[in-house]
Amino acid sequence: MIQFAEGEVTKLRREFKLILHREDAPALCARLSGMLDAPPPEPTRITSVYFDKPGYPLTLRSLHTPMDCLKVRTKEYAPDLGASGEERVVLEVKRERNGVTQKRRVWVPRARFGQVMRGGAGLLPLIAGGSLMPVLAVTYQRHVYQFSQSWRVTVDREIGFHRVTTQLALGQTSLSAERLGAPLAMDGRVVVEVKHLGAELPEWLAALNPGCKPAYSKFAEGMARVHEFVADGIAEG
Repeated sequence: MIQFAEGEVTKLRREFKLILHREDAPALCARLSGMLDAPPPEPTRITSVYFDKPGYPLTLRSLHTPMDCLKVRTKEYAPDLGASGEERVVLEVKRERNGVTQKRRVWVPRARFGQVMRGGAGLLPLIAGGSLMPVLAVTYQRHVYQFSQSWRVTVDREIGFHRVTTQLALGQTSLSAERLGAPLAMDGRVVVEVKHLGAELPEWLAALNPGCKPAYSKFAEGMARVHEFVADGIAEG
């Protein structure tokens, strides 16, 4: 088993999100790039699979109380520079409450991932018993602007929402947009996430914080676009 310890800004942080039109994103990215003491970052392709339990309690919670919710998902990165030639997936439990995000992440070899999710290893309490099922796959392109150990900005584009089968989600082969096939829906907007530990952000960046407005969620957005019962629930209020 591969244990993975990331920086504190991943494990526990405050964050806010901005939703930009595609034509507005280059100016922000150029300003962020100008702050780096390095060339602009190369993009990473990310495939994420979200899980829920029978009755969709995590979905409903994310829709009804977006400021107090829990998400269980996997992520796979291309390129994955730390994989040392072995296909792997990171299993993640994300807790969001009142603007504070806490994550628990464990890297698992792809070949063993199905066993882990079926309860073969008690890595995270929430997955015990194997009751989770894959309900949504999301693919996107991410640029990461890392300025210090205490804050960073990520920019996500080309967000696609896919149905996903248990065979694909728990299989021994890494997932990608190509393996998932054409998305059922695309989000043409750009999602910017500013993640920090309470560190002082540049004044211009802090001023972009939308405050208490409902946060964008790829999980909630994707479930509404892929599953009719979710979209109907939102329409009915």
